[in-house]
Amino acid sequence: MRIPLTIIIPAKHETETIIPTLKSLATHVRTPHGIIVINVSDTKDKTANLVRRYAKTHPDVRLIRKIHPHGTFGMALSLGFHAVKSGAVVPFMADACDNPKDIDCMYATLLEGWDVVSASRYMHGGLKIGGPAIQSFFSYLVCASLHLFTGVPTSDISNAFKMYKTAIIKKIHIPPESGVEASMMILLQAYFSGARIKEIPTIWTGRTSGESKFKLFERAPRYLKIYLWALYTSFL
Repeated sequence: MRIPLTIIIPAKHETETIIPTLKSLATHVRTPHGIIVINVSDTKDKTANLVRRYAKTHPDVRLIRKIHPHGTFGMALSLGFHAVKSGAVVPFMADACDNPKDIDCMYATLLEGWDVVSASRYMHGGLKIGGPAIQSFFSYLVCASLHLFTGVPTSDISNAFKMYKTAIIKKIHIPPESGVEASMMILLQAYFSGARIKEIPTIWTGRTSGESKFKLFERAPRYLKIYLWALYTSFL
């Protein structure tokens, strides 16, 4: 049975990328869907203005705007997930590093009876193109070791590009101060709550415009905390 699909896009200071990303989704995603752009940012950010203008001629797109001087990825995800009442929801990065062509496959896979479909850069058929080399190394190391030690059925737990049934998302807690590490935390919570998880390959491409929001050494302690919690919970 088909269920509603919503794509949520956290977008903070993404004036160079948000409209091309929205146009790419419109071109490549054939499954009927809605899009929510979540802009949790300061008053200088003009991303919301561009989305409002675009939404006037694209009724499937809507905006959630929250003024916050220190808006985080976790805040944006929480707002987006809370706004989706039923069906399936998939975060999509505003810089279009995710492959929109995979969304139809993720949706079809979810309908086979899975609770979560994880797009993996590190399984056979997947690929990660671009991005800082040291970030790629630590990303692979964390994902591979958690897959090995905890049994979580995905080789790319840190990737934000995952589709969830809303029944699973309602069980998840996202700390408002969390950044991109929230993606790993969400999947682990779903896994430990008994969610059925399936992965498919994806090709990830690093951004070609705008500035990367990822700060490896700033986020490393938070990743480590989640990593240790996952090991403790698994062995316990």
